[in-house]
Amino acid sequence: MTDASVELAGRLLDKIEACEDEERYRDYRDQLYALGTPILGILRENLGHRHHLRRMAAATNLGRLGDRESIPKLIGLIHDPHAGVREMALFSLGILGDSSSTEAVLGAMHDYDADVRYRALVALGDLNYAHLEEVLIRAMEDESYGVREQALTQLRTVGTPRCLPVVLKALLERELEMQQSAEEILDRLVPRLTREQYKKLPDQLTPRERRLVLNYLEARNLQEVYGTLWQRLQLVSKASTPSRGLDKYGRLLHSEDERSYLMRAFEREDVVSTLVEHFTDDRSQRSMLLVGEAGVGKTAIIHEVALRLSTDEEGWQILETNTSELISGTRYLGDWETKLKEMAEAILKHDKVLMYITNPNDLLGAGAHSKSDENFADFFKPYLQRGQLRIIAECTEDDLKNGLSRDPGFLRLFRQVKVQPMDEAETLAVLKRRLSALNLDEDRLLHAEPGCLEQVRDFAESFYTRSFAPGRACDLMDALIDYTLRQEEPSTGEFVLRSHNIPPCLAEVTGMSLDLLDDTLPMDLEETRAWFKRRLIDQERAVDAIVDRLAMVKTGMHDPARPLGVFFLVGPTGVGKTYFTGLVAERLFGSKSRMVRFDLSEYQGRFALEKLIGSPHDKDREGLLTEAIRNQPFSVLLFDEFEKADAEIFNLFLQILDEGRLTDARGRTTDFRQTLIFLTSNLGASRTSVQAMGFGTEDRRQEQGAHIRNKLDEFFAPEFLNRLDEVLVFNPLSPDAMERLVELELNKALERRGFKRRRLQVEVDPAARQWLEARGFSERFGARELKRTLEKHVLTAISRALLENPGPHAGKSARVGVVDDQIRVTLHKATTPPAKSPGLPREPRAPSRVETP
Repeated sequence: MTDASVELAGRLLDKIEACEDEERYRDYRDQLYALGTPILGILRENLGHRHHLRRMAAATNLGRLGDRESIPKLIGLIHDPHAGVREMALFSLGILGDSSSTEAVLGAMHDYDADVRYRALVALGDLNYAHLEEVLIRAMEDESYGVREQALTQLRTVGTPRCLPVVLKALLERELEMQQSAEEILDRLVPRLTREQYKKLPDQLTPRERRLVLNYLEARNLQEVYGTLWQRLQLVSKASTPSRGLDKYGRLLHSEDERSYLMRAFEREDVVSTLVEHFTDDRSQRSMLLVGEAGVGKTAIIHEVALRLSTDEEGWQILETNTSELISGTRYLGDWETKLKEMAEAILKHDKVLMYITNPNDLLGAGAHSKSDENFADFFKPYLQRGQLRIIAECTEDDLKNGLSRDPGFLRLFRQVKVQPMDEAETLAVLKRRLSALNLDEDRLLHAEPGCLEQVRDFAESFYTRSFAPGRACDLMDALIDYTLRQEEPSTGEFVLRSHNIPPCLAEVTGMSLDLLDDTLPMDLEETRAWFKRRLIDQERAVDAIVDRLAMVKTGMHDPARPLGVFFLVGPTGVGKTYFTGLVAERLFGSKSRMVRFDLSEYQGRFALEKLIGSPHDKDREGLLTEAIRNQPFSVLLFDEFEKADAEIFNLFLQILDEGRLTDARGRTTDFRQTLIFLTSNLGASRTSVQAMGFGTEDRRQEQGAHIRNKLDEFFAPEFLNRLDEVLVFNPLSPDAMERLVELELNKALERRGFKRRRLQVEVDPAARQWLEARGFSERFGARELKRTLEKHVLTAISRALLENPGPHAGKSARVGVVDDQIRVTLHKATTPPAKSPGLPREPRAPSRVETP
């Protein structure tokens, strides 16, 4: 039995090495575990295997099987080059619970990969680390939501009053789950707080954090529940007495606590000087509005102005606020007017107060309700007209057109200052000055190797298309700095930004395949073509077209002002059009889940357009299309059955396909330039697919293609077709393709839950495969006809056989054969039955990356 188990383990490890699917990897890994302790030797050997999936499976199962002898090797794997291996090594060390691994697990908390840091936290909890709370408190500052969530989860059981500051900050997380967990911890900790701990608490939070926590407690009506906490968090400004009273309405940018958080506006001296001169001139009473695209530096300019004014001898005070902060805590009609009036009176007590409103477009709608159109803008108008209040604000051109322009009288109260994007030389100067500034207040020292910042600028221009220069280049530089800090551990404290780290940094941010981003990594076009052909049957033209497009993206030859590619997939049903787009998403982004799919047959009638881009009458309802791309701009976008959409939607797509952008019902612009767009249609395919002209001949295919293109010309306007990169005609499946198709569909069917749950093996005779090829072929309905035949005759027959033979089916095999020209299924004992599973320990999270070997 031992030799048979080792032999089977070897075969399973070979299958694991060839895995390209996460679900299949997990299935083979669990089958390997089910073989039990006889395979410990081969698992230990595979800890040093060249292939990462074998190392992952071995590391996971050695922990599950309780193999303490493997602990030293598992500790060594914490430094494995592949993050998935490091993650599973930590999983097993946690299960094994040996304290000798604690220091190594602690070191993994500095890993650059968030999944590894997450797993290290879990392992430290399993190891009962004595100083776990300190680690959890530090982990609450982690950039990864998953790590912070795990830290907060563990603080629910081990947290003491010393973790209260990070728990209060967790109330400010966007996710409801984090807020609820934080409230549960507060319920447990607040009654245990001592007077001394209450006294220290205000100094452990910044004024802004205290203000936001107070707003949260007030919005949730918790001020009485946590009465003492509420009183202790009340803001009393450290600045001079004139500022007191303003801090309850927003963030005081002039205070010493906030100055370190302000951005610098490099290479914008002309705009900054204009603004400072305007506000320091007593004769200039108008408010100022900065208008420019996202990323041009509007916020940095305002922060720079705040820095200059705060050091002015006249003692300027700068209050940053927004409509949501001003309206918080006003539960009844008329409350917001009272709050704004109190704020205005507090401001009027002082001569030099500048209000910075971060969302000026919302002033026109905030406060209005069914019984009154009165809003924030109406409240501020008389104060602005008299020059008693002065505001500085910012917005984009699109925001201006769809926001403040709706009230020309209010807009006239602002003097507009246009802020233009920077050119390449100015952007590079900003990056250099910004890098130098980052070294002033830090213990670390940052350098950039020659040519690195130029590449940061160039890569940002290609892949950060949602914003403009210099902001997009600054964002990429920040990501590169973070990536470098996680990768390097120099003893001198000096870090060097290197050009070769930019592509892996971008791959981490965007999810795009590294071989598409890194010019130093070769992209084997033939291997890529073969990868698609192994999965997509009988569609050579489509494969060639997408490989050519990936080559253009790889070399940076695609048009940066349009989507990465726009393809119209046409042809009969069931030939792989939708399946093909999933393959593209998998190859481009590593997962089919990065395909965003819309079935446009569902988008008809008067509200079809509103479902995609939102409603101008309901600001709480986001458009499904614009929301999806705004949340995940790097994705494959599929519009199925495009010809069935409402006519208005065709016009909508002209803007997307030509300019790579779309304005939603709220006036916000969504960027589609990092999407690969596919449209599918059966238009013109139904008649040609049933013509009796012989199967799959080249003449037949050419005639079909010509007929389909004629139909497209008749149905769609020329300006639409002219915006497509290519029309790809998918061929009807030929009989020669059926052998491969039967194999594909059988493998998919055998992955269903019923087979896995019973650990039932299936043997399909050659005669049964030929039967399926003959009965499942349909040029008209394609692969879907085979799926129906497979379910009707094979899966149904297997189901009947299982029900007619009740009892445990583990270790049995279902043989599928043909008798009297009908599918017959018989159950018998398998030749190599899997060992009985000893029961899986706590299931490890699925590996975050299962790569194509």
